[in-house]
Amino acid sequence: MINHLLKSFVILITSIAWLSACEQPASREISRIADAPSAIGTKENPNKRLEFEIMQLVDPATQRIPELIHQQEVSFARALNQRYAPNARALAQDWESGGPHNVGGRTRAFAMDVDDENVLIAGGVSGGMYRSVDKGNNWTRTSHPSTLNNATCVTQDQRAGFHHVWYYGTGELRGNSSTSGGAPYRGDGIYRSLDGGLSWDVIPSTANGRPADFESPFNYVWSIVVDDQGVIYAALYGCIVKSADDGLTWEVVLGPDLLHPDTLDPPIEDLNDSGAPFYTNLMKTPSGKIYATLSTFTALGHKQDHAGFFVLEPGEVAWEEITPFNFDLNYNRTVMSYAPSNEDILYFLTDGIDLSLKVREGKTWIDRSMNLPGKNDTLPALNSQDSYNLLVKVHPSDENIVFIGGTNLYRSTDGFRSSDHSAWIGGYDPESGTASKYPNHHPDQHEIVFLPSDPNSMFSTNDGGVRFTANNMATLPQWDERNDGFITSQFYTIALSKQEGSFKALGGMQDNGTYLKILGNPTAPWIELLGGDGSYVSTTPDDRFWYASFQEGTTFRLSLNDEHQLVSFAEVDPVGGEGYLFVNPFVLDPNNYNRMYMAGGDVIWRNDNLSQIPAGIQQPTSVNWSEVNSTKQFTLAISTLAVSTYPANVLYFGMTSGSVHKTIYANTDSAQTTQLFKQTITNDEGQSVSGYVSNVAIDPTNADRVIFSYSNYHFPSLFYTADGGETVVDISGNLEENPDGSGGGPSVRWSQIVPMADGSFIYFISTSVGLYSATELNGAETIWTKEADETIGNSLIRMTDYRPSDGKLIVATHGNGVFVTHIEGQLQKMPQETAVEKFQLVNAYPNPFADEVRIELEIPVEGRVVVEILSPSGQLIRTLLNNEQFDGTVSVVWDGRNAGGVPLDDGLYLYRVYYAGKFKSGKIIYLKN
Repeated sequence: MINHLLKSFVILITSIAWLSACEQPASREISRIADAPSAIGTKENPNKRLEFEIMQLVDPATQRIPELIHQQEVSFARALNQRYAPNARALAQDWESGGPHNVGGRTRAFAMDVDDENVLIAGGVSGGMYRSVDKGNNWTRTSHPSTLNNATCVTQDQRAGFHHVWYYGTGELRGNSSTSGGAPYRGDGIYRSLDGGLSWDVIPSTANGRPADFESPFNYVWSIVVDDQGVIYAALYGCIVKSADDGLTWEVVLGPDLLHPDTLDPPIEDLNDSGAPFYTNLMKTPSGKIYATLSTFTALGHKQDHAGFFVLEPGEVAWEEITPFNFDLNYNRTVMSYAPSNEDILYFLTDGIDLSLKVREGKTWIDRSMNLPGKNDTLPALNSQDSYNLLVKVHPSDENIVFIGGTNLYRSTDGFRSSDHSAWIGGYDPESGTASKYPNHHPDQHEIVFLPSDPNSMFSTNDGGVRFTANNMATLPQWDERNDGFITSQFYTIALSKQEGSFKALGGMQDNGTYLKILGNPTAPWIELLGGDGSYVSTTPDDRFWYASFQEGTTFRLSLNDEHQLVSFAEVDPVGGEGYLFVNPFVLDPNNYNRMYMAGGDVIWRNDNLSQIPAGIQQPTSVNWSEVNSTKQFTLAISTLAVSTYPANVLYFGMTSGSVHKTIYANTDSAQTTQLFKQTITNDEGQSVSGYVSNVAIDPTNADRVIFSYSNYHFPSLFYTADGGETVVDISGNLEENPDGSGGGPSVRWSQIVPMADGSFIYFISTSVGLYSATELNGAETIWTKEADETIGNSLIRMTDYRPSDGKLIVATHGNGVFVTHIEGQLQKMPQETAVEKFQLVNAYPNPFADEVRIELEIPVEGRVVVEILSPSGQLIRTLLNNEQFDGTVSVVWDGRNAGGVPLDDGLYLYRVYYAGKFKSGKIIYLKN
């Protein structure tokens, strides 16, 4: 979802009194965490998510995403596969989808077969095309994984004898892509099916083969209609086009001639410079009339040259302009609907300086804008999020029953003649007063389709996939999810359970929060744990804690019972943290899973014992957090980080500004940081520029062996050091079209080093066009080969995770869910440094103390640890810790306050530690004054 709300949300707690510290009742359940609003950014910066996406992809030399880059990278990947795949050894076999079957992604393309209301065709904006034959209860993918996945609209040829012909358009201009063009979800034309949506092929005339520039309006297709004579009309970027020869040739009928930009005056090489309408739309009525809208908004601002509302009568050639008199001079997107019971009544919902609703009765225009939700009633205002989510649909049997959508879904029973006949029926939940979702519905509305057999039954599509209600006239309609098999969820992150043989995994998704996978059955439902835009996640041994976050660094420790119900939570991000990325990285220390490192803008924060953070508090905490001072860079933000296991406590991190750094003794106050590497290129002004470090992967058997990746286009992608950064070599190899990174090489997002039992390694690379692997790193001659082309295909992969104990590898795609496999012959147990042999106190420092004292101990095996503060006479003052701890170092702090938070008098105090039936104690002196 995209939302301009702030990221704060409310956590609901029912039927339990919170205990002190982190003691959890095993048999008592609390209510789930209420959804956080998913957001494109914040109120202060509403484009923060978009900026985050673009920052990872721009050509550093131009600071723009290369035009047509997705088309180029798909073509490059296809050629690469044809060259290297025949001789490649399959490193991972038997890939299978891991779902989630019950979590749909953003769905703009949706239609019902005119011959059979059981047959539905739907498409995800980065997930491809799907078909259902049972009203959406089950879905089957119909577009090949290696073809273009970003479907934005779909339509059926409704002429008798042609119902088997379908079309879908590609390219999401608002919501995924930059207005400067290019992006991983950019489209490339129109696809056609000749078998009822079972298979698809691109119409060649709409697929642009030009190399570098944004020259084709077919890169963004808003809508498609087919008239009663078989003429295809398409609303594209900047213009309306038609084809009277089944797509062989096209001509522009409204707007500038962007099919031939060289003929414009002056000639245009980049369509962003054309001043063409940014938003266009088409609608056909049963009588054969075709309506079109073109926005005044362009990539250059608002212009009137080609904007307006138009109609084409059946049999006519010329379009008639019907733009309402005194209409807003600066308007963006317009959506339309006719009344099926009286097609002379039409509704036009427009996003401009303000939202407007114009109704056309015959040739008379009526303005009902002042009766939209939030104008003169108590409903929340209709929010289109700058034209991102916008719809209007009229009930088939009553011209006065009108459904409109933005973030939420609303219904009016008097055609918005007044504001007191409107109801809030979807999106966020009107009953909660928080950012919780309407039961079984989802925010950000894109389409509505009614059942011909019962117009009170309808489908609704949004950023959460497909929903259905059997009574759209109910006071509060009851919705059912219809996403089973519609695997279009867009993952940012993924983490496997640490338990050998476990099927559990935790994943953060764009728009859909964080979900838990619990079963191996690929059709088993995932369980929602946290709302918002799902961000970084992590797991701990024994599944004791699950860590999840949403946009801009808000991070939670979650405890679940055996039924995977939430029994405890704590917000764990630090007080004073700032500069968080939209999807902000953190990592649990694999040497001690109670320790966390979190990126906080230009510095890394360290928490030495997360379990000491009190449960039930929804706000940043100061408990155990400190800045790792040596990591402060005073430049941009930390983009990725990883911690070594052998030897332990070596922290590597990368920056959005392109540098890679290494911190030794990262777990101590004596941490030392050095810059290892920064890849640069020279721009046209002679300046040295760098890219976005997307990932650091450390060999778990040797902390000196590390892979760094850059995600930018037209920039070298992969680098490797075998000696801790003393020397660094480019291992991009055949993943780059040219050695300098230019050309159609993909964006590299993640890497994984898998040690094998025989001493060899497998290296997996996640890219914008699928998964690649290699068994040898040979500098510029490294050969990367495609994995799982028939299953993962060209899906954008954000992250992978690997469990060495059983060789399980999980791949999280941005549009097609997750895929899993097992690596045979892997090294099952990684080398470790010498474990602690016995329970011992290490230190209490500083002692005496004024602000806080840190008490450290070592335990050989994980178990419950209790740390108490007592008076000199032995009276209990405060319990600092009473929780299970992982083996190794345990660190707790005391701030000189009692259990009620009241500062104590200066003096001598005792601390006592219990573990495994033993206890140790010591003395500390508090000298605040």
